Amino acid sequence: NKAFTVITHLNAEPDMLNPILSTSAYTRSVTNQIFSNLVHYDTKTLELAPMLAKAVPQSQVIVEGENKGKLMRAYEIHDEAVWEDGTPVTGHDVAFSLKMVMNPKVPAAQYRSFANEIKQVIVDAVNPKKFVTISTDYFLGDYIFADIPIFPAHIYDPTGLMKDFTVKQLSDTKVAEKLAESDTRLQEFATQFVSEKYNRNKNYVKGSGPYELEEWQVGQRIVLKKKENWWGDALADQYPLLEANPKSIIFRPIIDATTAVTELKSGAVDVMTMIAPQQYDALKESTQGKEILRFFEPEVLQIYYIGINTKQPKLADKRVRRALAHLVDKDEVIKTIMNGYARKIVSFIHPSHSYYNRDLAPLDLDIDKAISLLKEAGWEDTNGNGIVDKMVDGKRTELRLEYLASKGGRGAQIGELMVENAKRAGVDIQIVKKELNLLRKKMASRDYDLTTGAWAQDPSLYDPYQSWHTDNDVPSGGNRFGFGNEASDKVIEKIRSQVSKEERLRLYKELQQMVYDEQPCIFLLAPKARMAINKKFDYTPSTRKPNIFENEFKLKN
Repeated sequence: NKAFTVITHLNAEPDMLNPILSTSAYTRSVTNQIFSNLVHYDTKTLELAPMLAKAVPQSQVIVEGENKGKLMRAYEIHDEAVWEDGTPVTGHDVAFSLKMVMNPKVPAAQYRSFANEIKQVIVDAVNPKKFVTISTDYFLGDYIFADIPIFPAHIYDPTGLMKDFTVKQLSDTKVAEKLAESDTRLQEFATQFVSEKYNRNKNYVKGSGPYELEEWQVGQRIVLKKKENWWGDALADQYPLLEANPKSIIFRPIIDATTAVTELKSGAVDVMTMIAPQQYDALKESTQGKEILRFFEPEVLQIYYIGINTKQPKLADKRVRRALAHLVDKDEVIKTIMNGYARKIVSFIHPSHSYYNRDLAPLDLDIDKAISLLKEAGWEDTNGNGIVDKMVDGKRTELRLEYLASKGGRGAQIGELMVENAKRAGVDIQIVKKELNLLRKKMASRDYDLTTGAWAQDPSLYDPYQSWHTDNDVPSGGNRFGFGNEASDKVIEKIRSQVSKEERLRLYKELQQMVYDEQPCIFLLAPKARMAINKKFDYTPSTRKPNIFENEFKLKN
C-alpha cells in the first residue's frame, strides 16, 4: 500500500489533452488516465471488456417498428461512477459525447465516420445510468465506445449549447450539415470545445478516469495525481480496466534520445518505450542498464510508412510514386536503423492480421526500375544537371521534392537513406525537419510532398474508412494522401457492412491491392517495441497501444 509515482518518458509533447481533437499518439498516453470509456480492450487478453459499463452488451436485431433491421445494445453504467465533482456519470453524458463528435463544426472527422453509425441513444427516464443505443449493422459496432471516451456534459457544455440536438439528427450527415449552417449553437460549441481552456487548463480538462491533471509545464512535465476516493477502487478487483495503483504519474517529454536514455539510467525516468535500436542494444549491455532495468521487445500493432501527397502535380502519376517506392531500401532500413527489430511490409494492414495480403510483392530497392518508371511518366534529364525534368503546365519542372520529418525521430534517418538512392535516379529529395505539431498541420493542409510517420492499430478488425475513403480527404480527415475513387470507396463501404468473414477477407485483400497499385504510401516495416522499465516495478507491457498503462504498475515486494 506504499504510495509511489511512475515517471514515463515521451518522445514528444502532446499537442493538447483532448483525446478526440488530438492527432498525437502521445496525447492518448496521458488522456488514457484522465478519461474512461464505456468499454475498452483488456490490456492482457485484448478482448473487449467493461470499463464505465457494468458489462459488454450483446447486440440484438430489432424486428419491428421504425428501427426494424437495426441493432440495439443495452448499457448500464456503474452506480459508483461519478465525475470529479461528484456528479453521476449517466447516459446523458454518453449521448453528449456522441453529439460532440457528430457536430460537423468540431474537427473530429475520423471519429465521426464511425460514431455516425449510432442513430439513437435512449436514456432510461427512471434510471439515467441505463440507456440503449440503436445503430446500423456496422461491422465494428461493438467497438465504437472503445474509441470514444465519455466526456462530462455539464463541464464541456455548461450552457447547454448541444442539449436540444439529438443523436438521431446529428448522425445524419446531411441533416447535421444543414443544422450547422442554420443554427449558430453548433459553431459556438465547437469554438468553445477547441479552445485552449478545454484542452490544457487543469480546471476544465476533466474525465471519469482515476487521475486528474495537476500540472503541465510545457517542455518539462505533465503531472497527473490520483483522485481522492476514486470510485473505481472499489470495483477494480472485478473490473481490471479500473485498476489505479500509483498515487501520481509524471510524463516527461524529452526529444533528445541521448538525454532520455541518460535520465533512464540514472533513475530520473522509470519507463521508456520505442528506444532507438542502437541505443537499446547498448543499454541492454550497459552495467547501469543491467542493474536497474528490465527489457521488453513485444510486437506492437504499428506500421511505419512514407506518405506521398498524390494531389501534388509532380506526384499525381502513380508511376512516379511507384518509382519512389523502388528508391527505398527497406532491408537496409531494418538492418541499420532498426537493428533488426522489425519486419518488412507491403500494406496498411499489420502483418499479424489474417487479412493481410501476402500475395503482394514487396517493392524492393531497384534504381533501374525507378529510372524506367520515371521515363515512362515523362521524366528525363534533358539539361544534363543530374535531375530529371518534365513540362508541367507549360513549364520545365525538375523533380525536386521535400521530405518532411519530425525532429528527433527516425523518419529523417530513413529519408537520408532514400536521398542517396534518389540521386542515382535523378530525383532531388531535401529533408526538412519540423516540430511534430507543425508537421501535423502541414499534413492536414496537404502542404507537403513526402512525409514519414507511424500508424498504431487496434486489436479489432481494421476500418479503412477513416484513412482511405474519399469522404475523409478533407483537412480534418484521415485520408492525408489523397487516395481513392468510386471503386475503392465501394469496396470500403462493403467491408463495413459485410457479415461473411470469407467475403470480408476477400474485400480487405482487394482494397490492399488497390492501394498497392496506386502507391499513395510506401509501406516500410512493422517494428518490434524496445522498452525498458525500472526493476522496482512489477509490470509487463501490453500489445494494446500505447503499450504502457501506468495505472497498472505495482511496486515489487
